[in-house]
Amino acid sequence: MNPNTFKKLSVAALALGASAISLQAGSFKEMSGHLDLDGDFVGYMDFDGEGKVLGDKLNVIYQQFADSNPNVPPFPIDFPAIFETLGFGSVRSMGMSSTEVEQGLHRNRSVTLLEGDPAGLFGVYSLDKIGFRAAKIAPADASTVISGRFDFDAIVSTAQSLASTIMGPMGEGMVMQGLGQPVADTDITVGELVSALSGGMDLIVVQNMENPAAPDIKGYLALKGAGGLVERLEPMMTQMGVQFSDTDKGRVADLSMFLQGAPIGLFVEVSSDSNDLLIYTDSEWVKTLGTGEGLVDSAAYQRVAGRLPEDAAFYAYSSGVEVDQLVGLLEQNPEMAAFAPLIANAVESLLGGFLAPSASATYREGDALITEGYSGFSYKDAVAVLPVGIAGGVGIAAAAEKMKKAQSWSGGSADGGTSEGAGEDSE
Repeated sequence: MNPNTFKKLSVAALALGASAISLQAGSFKEMSGHLDLDGDFVGYMDFDGEGKVLGDKLNVIYQQFADSNPNVPPFPIDFPAIFETLGFGSVRSMGMSSTEVEQGLHRNRSVTLLEGDPAGLFGVYSLDKIGFRAAKIAPADASTVISGRFDFDAIVSTAQSLASTIMGPMGEGMVMQGLGQPVADTDITVGELVSALSGGMDLIVVQNMENPAAPDIKGYLALKGAGGLVERLEPMMTQMGVQFSDTDKGRVADLSMFLQGAPIGLFVEVSSDSNDLLIYTDSEWVKTLGTGEGLVDSAAYQRVAGRLPEDAAFYAYSSGVEVDQLVGLLEQNPEMAAFAPLIANAVESLLGGFLAPSASATYREGDALITEGYSGFSYKDAVAVLPVGIAGGVGIAAAAEKMKKAQSWSGGSADGGTSEGAGEDSE
């Protein structure tokens, strides 16, 4: 090869490599503005163009497979187009970071940099900002609280596009036909149900484990704008024996008869002032929501959720798990009761941070889709806990086996006879 030609190729290769590094550096620079770079964990992955490269390779593999297998359906598969339809092509990079904001409390951030608006499956996240509505009415002892919206219509739209990409008009027609099918014995179609469930939700769960054998669980779910479903279902439900009643809050159906003597009830209500569909387990308890001191007034909530942005697209809060509750559950099992304290101590020392209260919010900031959370553990803890957990599990199993042997030996006599035999000899 001509030395000058080699030099030119070398310079071109270096220029190409430098431009790629520059692009990745630019993406990381944008990403770094959303991460805590001074924390104990930082992760970054660049996906720009990766979908096209992987898709082209899969195209070759699939074509080779189709050529050698006559039973493969005669549909041309374009994997890069499929990735674009699913929304993966809009992902430029992902990043994660963790930092300790105070003793035992970590801020964890996960960031996805997008090219434009969320597409494909990423469109399921409705990014209209809301407040943490459910937390404002939740009682102080709430275990799980969620507010947000999943746009299930985006999944349907993606399914249509995907079917069209793979099978053409026939595939899209098949999806449309499925969406037009009625749900059970009603006049509500699958498509209508999907749209009705896409208006957003507020969820509140209270779980009292003081008596592990019979935990007291109360739940409340509000489906925004879905009240019209009940009106269309009422004739069928009435024929099934469901009783409807009108209250000052709305129209209520008591479905408790279908729970076969369960310790909770089941009620469906259409709110008269909002057309929301409310589903709850206790008609008296639900009247107390939003009254007196509630979750937002508690110190545990404020420590984690009080740091979240006031407006986001999705919120979640968990009160965590008390180790005493774990001990109570283990003691319900006769075979595990003796080892309950040992297991509880191991869990608390290894996973204590994961059992603490936590809260998170998801929101969009420019081209970044951000989930920010506060909890007793960091991403580094999550990475480290797997090998530690495996080792801890092996250790607990070994200790439990030794305790079993010790218990069996404790009943033996000095000459190796059993205590029963010793007792018979003494008689």
